[in-house]
Amino acid sequence: MASNFESNTSVASGRVKNGANEGQFQEFFDGVDDLIEKVAQVQSPEIQKIRAKARVALGAARSAVRDSATHVTKQARQLAATTDGYVRASPWQAVAVGTLLGLIVGFAAGRSSSGD
Repeated sequence: MASNFESNTSVASGRVKNGANEGQFQEFFDGVDDLIEKVAQVQSPEIQKIRAKARVALGAARSAVRDSATHVTKQARQLAATTDGYVRASPWQAVAVGTLLGLIVGFAAGRSSSGD
């Protein structure tokens, strides 16, 4: 059962890691890289300073995106481990909580659809 839990958490972390936001960030970073390369041919000292600053900022932004993805992955794994531990320790309580939540959501959904 532990291997099943590990595979589920790796799938969940893969979703976080390979989500649409990361693709958008990567596309943005690639565009900025292309822009920096195009500006590289300009020999003005001011442009060279701006280019260096842009490279530093781009590196910091990439690092921040990686760090936030890692942080979210760690939190998701901790939540999954805590939930798994709780369900294993108290399976009937977990079933009762799940049933209660299902009833509440079903009641709310039924009530909102009948109000149309």
